[in-house]
Amino acid sequence: AVNLRREWQSVEETVGTAIRAARTALGGAAVQTDLPPELPLVEFDAVLIERVLVNLLENAAKYGAPPIQVSARATDSALELVVRDHGPGLPERLKGREHTLFDKFTRGQAESATPGVGLGLAICKAIVGAHGGDIEAANADGGGAEFTVTIPRRPPPPEPPEPPLADAADAAEPAPPSSS
Repeated sequence: AVNLRREWQSVEETVGTAIRAARTALGGAAVQTDLPPELPLVEFDAVLIERVLVNLLENAAKYGAPPIQVSARATDSALELVVRDHGPGLPERLKGREHTLFDKFTRGQAESATPGVGLGLAICKAIVGAHGGDIEAANADGGGAEFTVTIPRRPPPPEPPEPPLADAADAAEPAPPSSS
């Protein structure tokens, strides 16, 4: 079970934090971002969504090739985050069965010398699922693997009204004398 701490978050900050957290695993690989300035605040657990992005970035560095791209877009009903690399893509043996990558102990490159036990994507799936979302894997047009995280969203709450300004006449009136 995943315990969520949903709060209104900046997508840009969460992506930036994830990139910084994955910096060692990225080993200097270039990461390009496409985060439109008009992205709204989105309600999610920032620590857990950061974990999803770190896992996807680490996998892109292990199994893909630079540049690694992270993009986001918001629709009225969802936030879509995409992590893409420019490596060999998903193994041919998974064609039509890309969803199995998210099963526990599954690795995209079974004979890979890259260490791992195959839990990273299963953890991503659990976290995204706890948010009511979905995660998918596909081969990207032009090569590489592309992972798409979709999280349902609702409009942010309205901003609280600003307190009324004091009436100028009230502000100019001196305070009544205090009795001693």
